[in-house]
Amino acid sequence: MEYPEIGEIVVVKVKKILSYGVFVELLEYDGLTGFVHISEVASSWVKNIRNFVKENQIRAAKVLKVIPEKEQVDLSFEKVPKHAQRTKIESWRQFKRCQKLLELLAKKHKKPFDEVWHNIAEPLMQNYDSLYAAFQQIALHKEKAAKGVPKKWIKPLLQLVEKNIEIPKRKIQGIITVGCDAPNGAEVIRKILTESIKKFKEKEITIDAIYQGSNKFLFTVISPDYKTAEKKFNALAEHIAQEMKKNNGFAEYKLLEKD
Repeated sequence: MEYPEIGEIVVVKVKKILSYGVFVELLEYDGLTGFVHISEVASSWVKNIRNFVKENQIRAAKVLKVIPEKEQVDLSFEKVPKHAQRTKIESWRQFKRCQKLLELLAKKHKKPFDEVWHNIAEPLMQNYDSLYAAFQQIALHKEKAAKGVPKKWIKPLLQLVEKNIEIPKRKIQGIITVGCDAPNGAEVIRKILTESIKKFKEKEITIDAIYQGSNKFLFTVISPDYKTAEKKFNALAEHIAQEMKKNNGFAEYKLLEKD
């Protein structure tokens, strides 16, 4: 039987609640059972444990102790930060969804699931942080993102991803402040901003601007990833600054915190 590492964050399902703790099933370890002592349920004092956990609840827990010869795994809910709780459960759900999609693919093509997993999931997980991340990149970049997948499986994989996976969207925002001393300054600004937005928009990238007052414009760039969005905003802002300078004006810009 495979066991988790001490310190690992795992996904569990609450199976039995007692006055002194909680028995859980480790969903990533073939039904392995673990235990969360009442002192590890929450950071505050726990008078009634059922106020903090429910049967069949899905939670993330941190592994505190593993004793394989006793089939014992001690866990903690309290030692998992809120952001890690959300991230771990979301990544687990994404993985299960990808697994289900590959099961459907195997059934459709009348192939053993192990064969599909070996030819598609294994090479993708060697090249990406997760199977879901790989599927998202394939949705965006098509065949060239299907790294390591045998040629005969490329078309079925692309069809599967196109039908079931949305292209990821990441949003960044920035402020661009403009000014122009020309008599028709307002018209110059409007024209430069409008033409610049048209110039830098792409199929998978949207750009919008909202006037905030005091010659400040809030720009929103939505792209498949943050790096591309930031690069696009900076290029757009530099272009606007150059065009404003040519027309007796100026432009200053700054990125805001990520969404």
